[in-house]
This record gives sequence, C-alpha cells and structure tokens, in this order.
Amino acid sequence: MVKRCQEMIWNYVVKGILIGLIFGVPAGAIGALTIQRTLERGFMAGLITGAGSSAADLLYSAAGIFGIAIVADFLTVHQNVFQVVGGVFIVALGISILRKKGRTDAAQETKGNLVFCFLSSFGTAVMNPATILSFMVAFAAFDINGNVSAAEGAGLILGILGGTFGWWLTISSVVALLKDRITDQIYKWLNKILGSFMLLFGIVMMIRSAWS
Repeated sequence: MVKRCQEMIWNYVVKGILIGLIFGVPAGAIGALTIQRTLERGFMAGLITGAGSSAADLLYSAAGIFGIAIVADFLTVHQNVFQVVGGVFIVALGISILRKKGRTDAAQETKGNLVFCFLSSFGTAVMNPATILSFMVAFAAFDINGNVSAAEGAGLILGILGGTFGWWLTISSVVALLKDRITDQIYKWLNKILGSFMLLFGIVMMIRSAWS
C-alpha cells in the first residue's frame, strides 16, 4: 500500500515536471527580462529573475490543484486591474532597459539587487491572470482534477517548480556562456530589442484590458 502511494506521488511529480517543461516555456516579458539581466549582471541575476516567475507559477498551480475557488474568482473579477498594473510595470521595466548604457559588474551585484530581480519578476508574472488559465488547460490535458490528495498535490507542485525552474536554469546558463562573446555594441542593440519588446508587451496588455 505504501509502495503504491509512493508510485502515485512520483507519477504526479513526473506529470508536474512535464507540465512545467511544456507550459512553462520561457517567453514574453519574463523571458526577455531574464536574458537581459543575465547579459548585464551575470548568471545569478538571470537565474533569480527566472526563479521569481517560477514562484508565481507555484502560487497559481497551487490554487488550481487544490481548487482554491476564491483565488480564481478574485483574479477573474479583477483581471482588468491586474492587466493594467502589470502592463504599467512591464512598460517601466522596458523603459529602464532602453535607458541602460552599459553592463553592471557581476562582482558588484548586491543582495538587494538580487531581491529586486526576484520581486520584479514575481510581480510581473503574478499580475498576469492568464497564467492560472494556462495551468487549468495543462491539468485538463494531463487528466488532473481537484480530487488529489495533499501528498499528490505537493508532488505535482514540486514537479511544476522543477520543470519551470529547469527552463530558467538552462536559459541563464546558455546566455551566461555566450556573454563574454557579446561585444558592447551588440549588447546595446540587444538592450534596444529586448527593451522595445517589453515596452510593446506591456502596452498590448493594457490595451487588451481596455477592450475586454
């Protein structure tokens, strides 16, 4: 009986990892922000930025798994507000990237800066209510309903965290390896591209909230 329970939990862990890998593909504002910060400040800043997004995924997946209806209802009712606030925040981050003139010495990275990397990423991700909807689709695709035990739910959440964090670890590692090969001129152009993308992404979020 114990062995069967362990197998069920591991089954949910594996499902969680697959959901994290499939539905947690780095894209959008957080992906651009992670790449930019890795280029500017180094591997740890990029990884911590990605970890903020994983934490938001963790929050939303927990709400979906354990059927916390009050959270889903709150997000649905205030979806437009979240989108506007999130859009403004993303626009501000995009503008700050466009205004950057050089790289930050990774050796001078402070704990406070890393905390900001985490919180800004978490805030950006958690302000996007579409995240919880994507997890709902993922759970339906993997035949996961609200009738899961606490242990199975915990295993699923742990797997999702591992899957999404694995993406950020990979992206940060690859970009960090290529960092020294990128000249200052290329870095400036990348900043313009990534900053402009985030600026556009934030504006689209705000326009979409006005039309919905």
